[in-house]
Amino acid sequence: MPASKDLPRADGPTRSASSNGPTRTWVEAHSVPLAVSALGIVLGMAYSLFWAPVIRHTSVWITPSDFWATYRAAHYVGWGDLGGIYGAHANVVTFPGIVVALAPCAILTGHLGLFESYPIVVAHPSAWLVSGPLEMLIGSVALFGADALGARFGLSRRRRALVTLFVAVGLWNTDVLWGHPEDAIAVGLSCYALVAIADRRKVAAGWILGAAVAFQPLVLLLVPLAIASLGIRKSWSFIWRCAAPAAVLLVAPLVADYSDTVRALVEQPNYPNLDHRTPWTSLAPTLGGSGRLLIVAAGPVRLLSVVGACALAVILRRRLSDPRVLVWAASSVLLLRCATESVMVAYYLWPTTVFAGVLIVNRKPGRALVGLVVGSLLVVFADLRLAEWPWWLGTIGGLCTVVAVAAPPLKSVPLDDDHIEVIHSRSSGMAHSSREPQRGQLLVTRSGGAR
Repeated sequence: MPASKDLPRADGPTRSASSNGPTRTWVEAHSVPLAVSALGIVLGMAYSLFWAPVIRHTSVWITPSDFWATYRAAHYVGWGDLGGIYGAHANVVTFPGIVVALAPCAILTGHLGLFESYPIVVAHPSAWLVSGPLEMLIGSVALFGADALGARFGLSRRRRALVTLFVAVGLWNTDVLWGHPEDAIAVGLSCYALVAIADRRKVAAGWILGAAVAFQPLVLLLVPLAIASLGIRKSWSFIWRCAAPAAVLLVAPLVADYSDTVRALVEQPNYPNLDHRTPWTSLAPTLGGSGRLLIVAAGPVRLLSVVGACALAVILRRRLSDPRVLVWAASSVLLLRCATESVMVAYYLWPTTVFAGVLIVNRKPGRALVGLVVGSLLVVFADLRLAEWPWWLGTIGGLCTVVAVAAPPLKSVPLDDDHIEVIHSRSSGMAHSSREPQRGQLLVTRSGGAR
């Protein structure tokens, strides 16, 4: 039985469709994200290899500098030194999932003797010909995750295609320009986790969200929302599965290099004068450097977003059983993360727009147009070098607009088949319908809370 009348489960293909074979059926069902992923890789590599020579008349390749630092750390995993990744001067400040995923590629390019653009900048890093397409390919997980979330909401193929294109616009900033596939992977897996939560599959949701956390701890902000949606008493199995993948990967770094690991993950060193200062920068502890190379600890201020996520989960706890409210809350806590960052980077904005975009396409045409246009323009605006306040107000104001446009009704929550049991009082007779309870009936959610 579907979880909601208008929110069908993301079930597999029908028996008649499966006669064509599971692979063909899967390709047909995901033709749009597959096509957009392939196009993104082609355009991304074309931009990287030809933009500077053809447009700027400079004989260099444009490759994301952040990626090369992560790729350097992936070599340490390939050499059998997972415990040394945070002391390798590679500026890794996320969980080890991405360096483990890139390790086979790093082993291959190292064995072939291909050049990398770290620690010395190289005009034509030949390793990019292998690692570049791979980086863009694994980042396309976000496109499939957003498509799965749209399918869970029963969006038409046309609207799901629109969501995919909208997500791909921001993914360009994250993957191609900045080289952070770990953010894209974490967001894509989080979309799948929200689908599992909406279907009340807490075991699958725990493992999927745990895998997302292993790549980027940013998505830990979704955990309080998931717990509130599933119910605290039923969430213990979900919680330990969320923590397990990252915990396993962090054992070696904590044992082998405790001080560097804690410094990277807790203090989160960042460069406000190289990236973007915010009103919170003055509250961040200074770690060293000066001028453009000033280093601050971005981690402590990020606790504000954790507190905000927990508070929002408490406020919306009776409404988070509605998948639409859950997804909107996810975009809201990611907006809160951006609004409370002590150092901002352009690609930080994108995760908020992914979850909001799935909801925006189902709004009235005028409202949807505003959300999609503002969300797309944010990709361009975020890369501008403006003064602190104009940049911060423009980006946060744009994100607030996107989240506001995506907001579902919060006055009432639809009670659906998966969450309702009808209990008759002694004085009541037979109910004509479980969806139209008569006087004397009590509607009780499966988590045990009466409404």
